[in-house]
Amino acid sequence: MSVGFGSYEIARTGLSVSEQGLNVTGHNISNVNTPGYVRQQLMIASAQYRTEYSRDGMYQLGLGADVEQIRQIRHTFLDNVYRQENTTLGYWESRNKTFQDIQAILGEPMGSGLQNVMNQFWDAWQELSKDPASLTVRALVRQRGEDLVLQVNHLGQQLDKMQEDLNSEIQVRINEVNDITAKIAQLNLKIMTEEVSGDRANDYRDQRNALVDRLSKLVDADVTEMQDGQLAITLGGYFLVNKDEHTSLYAAEDSTGGLFYVPKLEGTDMEVPVKSGIIKGLMESRGEVFGAKGSTENGSPNTKADITFVVDNSAGSGANLEKIKASINKYVDELKSKGLDFNLRLVTFGSSSSMNSMVWDKSNIDAAGSSFAEAVNAITENTGDSGNNFDDSTGVVSALVNTPYRQDASRYAVVFTGESIGGDEGTEVDAAAAAALAASLNAAGVSTSIVAPEGYFTSGAGAGDAGWNSIADATGGKLYSMDSANLDGVMASINKDINSDVNGKISSVGGSSNIIPDLRKRLNALVNIMAREVNALHRSGTTMGNPGGPGDDFFTVINSAYPMEMGNIKLNDNLSDLNNIVASSAGSNGDNTVALSIANLRNESVMKEVNKTLSLDEYYQSIILKVGSGGSEASRISESQLNLVNSADASRKSIAEVSMDEEMTNMMKYKYAYDASSRVLNAIDEMIDTIISRMGLAGR
Repeated sequence: MSVGFGSYEIARTGLSVSEQGLNVTGHNISNVNTPGYVRQQLMIASAQYRTEYSRDGMYQLGLGADVEQIRQIRHTFLDNVYRQENTTLGYWESRNKTFQDIQAILGEPMGSGLQNVMNQFWDAWQELSKDPASLTVRALVRQRGEDLVLQVNHLGQQLDKMQEDLNSEIQVRINEVNDITAKIAQLNLKIMTEEVSGDRANDYRDQRNALVDRLSKLVDADVTEMQDGQLAITLGGYFLVNKDEHTSLYAAEDSTGGLFYVPKLEGTDMEVPVKSGIIKGLMESRGEVFGAKGSTENGSPNTKADITFVVDNSAGSGANLEKIKASINKYVDELKSKGLDFNLRLVTFGSSSSMNSMVWDKSNIDAAGSSFAEAVNAITENTGDSGNNFDDSTGVVSALVNTPYRQDASRYAVVFTGESIGGDEGTEVDAAAAAALAASLNAAGVSTSIVAPEGYFTSGAGAGDAGWNSIADATGGKLYSMDSANLDGVMASINKDINSDVNGKISSVGGSSNIIPDLRKRLNALVNIMAREVNALHRSGTTMGNPGGPGDDFFTVINSAYPMEMGNIKLNDNLSDLNNIVASSAGSNGDNTVALSIANLRNESVMKEVNKTLSLDEYYQSIILKVGSGGSEASRISESQLNLVNSADASRKSIAEVSMDEEMTNMMKYKYAYDASSRVLNAIDEMIDTIISRMGLAGR
């Protein structure tokens, strides 16, 4: 009888398992269109056996089926592949969007962008060179100049706005990361609570996995599933989620005075490193740089030049001292026309070196009672000394190395001497000693040029003395001859070379991953150098009038605290009087020297790019080429990466998604199994009824 009644359990478990199978199948079908849903599968195992003993031995009777678990059909490896590729996709999509916006702002090459306005500006000067006295053409020059200034400033404003928008979007994305990680921590707790009793919180897991998928596109987070089913998520080595605990990020300025946000860990001032994903792409698009106004990292041109004049006043140089002093003062006049942000210092040396404690800049160079010219003219010959101490530990090199230069300023020294490195009667300075002096100057970043007799260029006064070329060549300086009757031409060359070196440092922008700052550096280099070159030529001429006066700057800054750049350039106010537009060098009728020189600037090689010298037009074309190349690369990689992501997603969906054909098959399978179990139950019921109702009736 016990075996007979035990058969009910077999049929009952069959009914129960089939019912749960139908429930799981119905749940899958109901969620066929639910985003992130992973199909579930009923895992069936045989129930415990019942052991029976007989005279023939031991045997086991099966007691039906049992539900082992309801599992999700996921492929963890494919999930990881999808998330890794998704992170890279987010990074390149951000960069691609930035390049698209930049191309729209520039409007090149077919649109009416900066190139078109520059062409009109040069063409206006070309027209003025044909008729230098025409007020109508002068008005055209002024109008084209205003158009150029408006285009340049508008371009700067658009790039500023773009950086501000990207900065705000970074803050939004950081908040999105916090929202996702907070929800994951909550789901961790729910999953642990459900599964601690042996159940499977599959729907909660689906929600959590969808959140992890989205997080993978934002940042390159590391996700680890622990033994109890909870997730631990780290970013840059810092925990964002640890079981049910959640740590937020917050957007903060990268440094004091900066304007750009970086992600930092809640409760600390530690920046969290992000290496990929949307946020990294946004940070590189905006620029991972110091974002304050005037920052050279963010594109402001660095026109700072700290120049030290080093004058040998020993007896050996006395014959040249007067022309040295005259040429230095003329050099300063020419230096002003170049528009550099310069500081000047003065060092004299003979038997001992003397550093003038005064520092002259553009604002105080002509100050009464302390002008630079007065300091230069006060240099007197040291008739009691025929040597020098350029190479002494307390001499010129020590003074140049220990000078307090401005931060980020280009550093130059110009040495005027009639003697060799060690002095005509000084201690011998051989090649090794000269190399040590050059190494000290290089360590301080001082480019040292020498104005000396040509006889000392490659050798000194003594047989073993090194020449001045060992100092100039090793520090990036040049050699200039002291032998000419006057040094005006030499000083003009020095002025041109230093200006060219500063321009080269501004325009030679090394490649980096920062999109907008690198573009701003190049555009500001173009604007700054073009404006300063135009100004230098415009100042060299004479205004129209009777009598004409000296020319002034054509372009000026809006705010004198910052260099001439996009957003900080305007036409000189005095150009409202068209007579102040300079076309001639001497003011004579028909003289078009200045106008023609400015018109020809478009083809002058005044810019540097890597190892090439370029004209202004060529440099701008190289900017457009770089933007186009960068945009093409980002678009190509984004498209390729999207294909990889879609492929990985299709692979995992082929395993995890609900198949209606399969579910209909399962529905029929469980339905027939349920029917069969019910028939077994009916058969057992009839058997038991027969045993109870009819057995023992025979023979009554």
